Amino acid sequence: MLKWKTKFITDKTRITIIGCTSEPEEGSKKEFKKFFKKSIYFPFPEYTTRRLMWKNFIEMYRGQIRADFPLSTLAHISAGYSAGSIKKTCEKVLTDYRVRYQEQRPLTLPEFIGPLSLCANTTDTQYSEYQDFTKNITGFKPPIDPNDPDAGKKKKGKGGKGGKKKPGK
Repeated sequence: MLKWKTKFITDKTRITIIGCTSEPEEGSKKEFKKFFKKSIYFPFPEYTTRRLMWKNFIEMYRGQIRADFPLSTLAHISAGYSAGSIKKTCEKVLTDYRVRYQEQRPLTLPEFIGPLSLCANTTDTQYSEYQDFTKNITGFKPPIDPNDPDAGKKKKGKGGKGGKKKPGK
């Protein structure tokens, strides 16, 4: 693709090429940097954003959230899921039939857990790879998630605390 870009695209060509991959580790970071002039960081939704997404998507599909509905729990459970997965879950749960009878039988947490579990989510390993890729390509260090128990902790290894000491010291 790099050869194609240099051959057919000049400074006067007005074109935008968007690269999207679910396996960034398979590509060459050097080639990515060479091919794309700009990059945009799209972070995973953190707790506050997920809570707001659940509220908005439930209301979008005409669901009524009562004061005792565990929206916070739903936001915690959905860590690692994308906005699309959350929207898809709300769409599956809030059918016309379910919306019609929510006055007699209010919405419950278990109704959302089943459909959510069928959606694709991101594992901790995949999330770490994604963050490493983002740091390497953009030079941007993603903000630390305050809800992540391991956030901000330094990894032990050479040169750091707990690592091997240099000889003679």
